[in-house]
Amino acid sequence: MPPLHIEKFANAFIPLAVPSAHVAGAARGAVNRYGEKHGGLWVGGKVVVTSEALDFVPNRMNVALHQGLEPISIPFSSIRSARREFGWVTGIVAVEHSHGAFRFRCFGAKRVAEEMAAHLHRRS
Repeated sequence: MPPLHIEKFANAFIPLAVPSAHVAGAARGAVNRYGEKHGGLWVGGKVVVTSEALDFVPNRMNVALHQGLEPISIPFSSIRSARREFGWVTGIVAVEHSHGAFRFRCFGAKRVAEEMAAHLHRRS
């Protein structure tokens, strides 16, 4: 099986993301309302997908603007499916894994989801 290696600047949907004290006033209120309405926030960073894992590392700006953001690593062996969902401007890659779901948006989302799905299919 050929190795899988995808790197993308992306925004990941983080259900527990909370703005830090650096976000104040009307902006904080808007971010809090968005998070409550949608069940989380989109956080900028980088996604790297390999045959071993799907990793998301938030960028420095988002680490500064959110409380307690940590990198996310999902073993590829626990991923059950990957599919593209509609998103304005950038598509969304929805990844189902043994502990839940992880969503990220990036340019080329359709191709990312297709490559991940093909690798999953070859794995089984």
